[in-house]
Amino acid sequence: MKISRELLTFAKEGLRTLVVCQKDLSSADYNKLDSNIYDIQTSEMPMAQKEEALARLYDSLEKELDYVGASAIEDKLQYGVPETIDMLIKANIKVWVLTGDKQETAIEIGKSCKLIQQDMRLEILTRPSVEQLDQELNRLGK
Repeated sequence: MKISRELLTFAKEGLRTLVVCQKDLSSADYNKLDSNIYDIQTSEMPMAQKEEALARLYDSLEKELDYVGASAIEDKLQYGVPETIDMLIKANIKVWVLTGDKQETAIEIGKSCKLIQQDMRLEILTRPSVEQLDQELNRLGK
């Protein structure tokens, strides 16, 4: 898919990306969504459960979206970040990165700020996305 290739190119350049999509809802679907949001927000659930319920509701809606466009911007490092990280590593301080970024973006930013250096062994720990798990479960169920 062309969009995925373009996003991968942006990520490899260390750019921050934003993808914009849309979905048309009928009046009935919108009213049901609005009612569900209201019910969750006004329930007596603890706040953490409300947030979890809202996240599940939004996840259920954010499927089969129509692609509108994408943007990519350079997210410049603050002054002195590469040099500071380099000094920490030279002082034998162990540095780890935990990120929600696309893997390619995280690696490129890690290189630009000297968090990832030539002589380092790079260990990448990932877990499958919800979509990947759903696809695998569907495949196994067939």
